[in-house]
Amino acid sequence: MRASSTMRRGAALALPAADPGMPGPDPAGSGAQQPPRARGTGAGPDLPMLLALREELRSGVWRPGTVRTQAGLRVRFGETHLMATAVIRVLRDEGLVALDGFPGVRALGPGGQPAHRTDTATDLVVQAIRQRLTDHTYQPGERMPPQQSLALEFDTSRTTIQLAFVQLRLEGLLRPHQVSETPGTYVLDPSREAREALLLADLQVAMRRGGWTRVEYPDVVERALHVLVGSAGRAEGEP
Repeated sequence: MRASSTMRRGAALALPAADPGMPGPDPAGSGAQQPPRARGTGAGPDLPMLLALREELRSGVWRPGTVRTQAGLRVRFGETHLMATAVIRVLRDEGLVALDGFPGVRALGPGGQPAHRTDTATDLVVQAIRQRLTDHTYQPGERMPPQQSLALEFDTSRTTIQLAFVQLRLEGLLRPHQVSETPGTYVLDPSREAREALLLADLQVAMRRGGWTRVEYPDVVERALHVLVGSAGRAEGEP
């Protein structure tokens, strides 16, 4: 990886030239030791594909040793290639599946042992960003550097950075911008998320008491809650 003016703390990485499994020059990879997880809730967003496949693997519905194709899984859930690849990578890092070479995805089940793998370009980028999240190079609530800047820093393509961002969002470490924020990807702030969860829970109680339905829940209320949460964070002196 070449160094650049966008480089933040840390040593440069030597990235592999290709990452099989992603469209174009940066496909998603296969196989290897599970990288260390960074801080965060680990729950990730409420994505049906991730939740359903995780449950099938843990319960044995997707039997250990059974191979499914990435294309088949993508079609089943109606997800994009990028999102489906990120979901499979998360399940791989949780030790639930192994990638035996594109397009096969083999179920391991709880406690399964994947074969050794060689880290791909995306793996190394994900590991580097996890480390920066862990050591607070990127602070909670901070907007992440632009994908193109990181692509130049890591001497890789923007597609690889995009896939890394999606995977880290699924892991509950990053989040998309909210209505009141500058567009981009943000470091998840656990304290902010907790405050917002409490506010939303209070609102849901009020909805039930008032006999509201979800359809009647105006988007303006949700936007106002995001603004309120952000204002509360600034008032408390949080990032």
